[in-house]
Order: sequence, then structure tokens, then C-alpha cells
Amino acid sequence: MCFRPADTGASAGPAKCPECGKAIQAMGGIELKSCPFCKADFTPYLSGSKPLPNAAPGAPAAPAAPGVTPKAPGAPAAPSAPSAPKAPGA
Repeated sequence: MCFRPADTGASAGPAKCPECGKAIQAMGGIELKSCPFCKADFTPYLSGSKPLPNAAPGAPAAPAAPGVTPKAPGAPAAPSAPSAPKAPGA
């Protein structure tokens, strides 16, 4: 039987390098301090003093704030209530 440790998550470092964007193979129990490809230092990212980039280049933008409902282009206006009938001879 082979024992395989659980994924250590954020303590093993980022899954992608925040500087060059290449995927990094996590090694069980080893915390990476720098990128094996571009040699970028991970310590500011691991300590939280430098935020990780959220979106990759070319990724779609975040959705609009909730509660803001865009109007469909060319949508017909809501029908108005019928007016009261006029008296004859008025």
C-alpha cells in the first residue's frame, strides 16, 4: 500500500507562477520559495504582502455588480393602462 499525503494547499506555494504564469508541479511536503522557471521569489506572495494576480491575461472580465440589470436592446415598452372612456358630446 502506498501512502500519499493530502494536498497541502496554499502552504506548498502557488499552482501557477504569479510572474511567468507557468504551471508548477507541487512536490509533497516541499514549500517552494522561488519559481523553477523564471526564479521569481514567492516569499512576498506566501506572506500575503503582495497579492496574487486574479485573472490570467485574456480572461473575461468579472461580472457586473448584483442588482444592476441591463435592459435588453430593442425591448418594447410596457403597455399603458387604457384611458377612461369620454362622455358623448364632451
